[in-house]
Amino acid sequence: MPEPTFLLVILVLIFASLGGFIAKKLKAQPLIGYLISGVVLGSLFPQASSISKLSEIGIILLLFSLGLELSFSKLIKVFKTAFLGGILQIILFSLVSYSFFLKIGFNPTTSIIFALSFSLSSTAVVVKILADRGETETQHGRIMSGWLLVQDLAVIPIVIFINSLGGGGGWVSQSLGSFLKAFYVIASAILLGRSVVPFVFHKIAAVGSRELLVISALGFSGMVAYLTSLLGISPALGAFLAGLVISESIENHAVLGEVRPLKDLFVAIFFVTLGFFIIPSVLIHNFWLVLVIFAFTIIVKTIINFLVIQILGHRGKTAVSASMGLSQVGEFSFVIFSQSLLKELISPKDISIVTGAVLLTIIITPYLFKNSVFFWKYLKKITQKILWLNKYFAGGVFKDVEASELINHIIICGYGRVGGWVGRALTETKTPFIIIDSSSDVVSNLKKSGFPVIYGDPAEPEVLEAAGIKTAKAVVVAIPDRISQEILISHVQTVAPGVKIISRVHLDEDWERLKTLKVDKIVQPEFEAAIAITRSLFNSMGKPKEEIAERIKSLRISRSLK
Repeated sequence: MPEPTFLLVILVLIFASLGGFIAKKLKAQPLIGYLISGVVLGSLFPQASSISKLSEIGIILLLFSLGLELSFSKLIKVFKTAFLGGILQIILFSLVSYSFFLKIGFNPTTSIIFALSFSLSSTAVVVKILADRGETETQHGRIMSGWLLVQDLAVIPIVIFINSLGGGGGWVSQSLGSFLKAFYVIASAILLGRSVVPFVFHKIAAVGSRELLVISALGFSGMVAYLTSLLGISPALGAFLAGLVISESIENHAVLGEVRPLKDLFVAIFFVTLGFFIIPSVLIHNFWLVLVIFAFTIIVKTIINFLVIQILGHRGKTAVSASMGLSQVGEFSFVIFSQSLLKELISPKDISIVTGAVLLTIIITPYLFKNSVFFWKYLKKITQKILWLNKYFAGGVFKDVEASELINHIIICGYGRVGGWVGRALTETKTPFIIIDSSSDVVSNLKKSGFPVIYGDPAEPEVLEAAGIKTAKAVVVAIPDRISQEILISHVQTVAPGVKIISRVHLDEDWERLKTLKVDKIVQPEFEAAIAITRSLFNSMGKPKEEIAERIKSLRISRSLK
């Protein structure tokens, strides 16, 4: 007869699979399905909570994978760019929400834990939204990605702090002691990461055994996690540091690829077992409280995000889209809940209440982000007569260029890789042009180089007017944001129908969309790369130039007919 524990594990996997499947069919995040599966399974089989210890493996693998995906060089880069904004957002929201949780009846310790947890946003949700909409490389996409990385890193000190709360004695001295120990461990990890561990893993990889590489990586992660636990620090920190150290080796991607399926398995188990502690009757009884926490989180977090982004120097659509896109509570909050539950700092009742609110924020975020442009336009419209307020919703600063000076010029919207090459070609041919970019760093560097540039969102009519759209010869749309593309193209076609529009696209559906908008010229870099590769292949095969030209022409015709 199979052991009862074995049967319970099978049940957890079956329920996780079913819950994840239903969630995906409803276009929701799988973790929602996992949590609900845990609630149902825990109600049907109360003894299932006996395997909740397996969830600790999920946390360790989750933090280990996070460390693998980072590197010391990437961390330094983040510190230079997104660190200020990400940390400021966490501090401000935690302070405000701490008072809020106290007001609605939670004790001080629980309020601290919830305030810190709710300050974090969901990497899984936001990354998927940006990828699905093709907005990863937009200005708001870069801001959101940078903040998420900082917030993911912030989980480590938060977990250390929470462990100190459960250590007895004064929490200040406990926290200080934990952080000093953590500093010692991190310093040791950095030394190992720069020398010993990458060398060892390179030797292991040289044997040519994938299994040995993965086993060694997991063994190293478990060992470091155990050592940190002996020091009285969360094993999650040890797992993260192990991943961070291995990330310095050239084998980090291979390890990550092999570990990810195992991580996904145990993370699913983690969320299902967390669902065991969610009490449906508590959720029903405290329904209005759940809604209050949900509404507070979405509204206040959006406002604080918006204010911090303004401090960083971003305006208009960029600020509104990024602040609304980061308004949810993230999956790492559940890691904090789990650690707090183990330390008996919070009760299953409290977890049930806040989990309901967290799930609502995750569900609503895609719809909020989808409509962020509508909200931006509405806010800009209703604040038109309030100049001090309207400036925060306007697209940027553009006083240093006079439109009257611009005639028969080219407007380059977005100065990334595509826009940069176009600008270089125009410079070499002495063709007059002006650049619009929503990155203050890009604008600052261009100004230092003597380029004519406007800081602002190209989708803003005011910014286009400042760039002399009515007297321009052509507009190059090199921004990846499809919504901004549509707004920009529509405005140009309305106020300057004689101006030629040349736009880049990334996805095939974007090609079709711009064809519908009757853009003069559509360029898809991936398609042009395919053309270049095809031409090179035919040349290497000794095909006549006439035949090659005919084949290329045929490809372009078939592409235009799609």
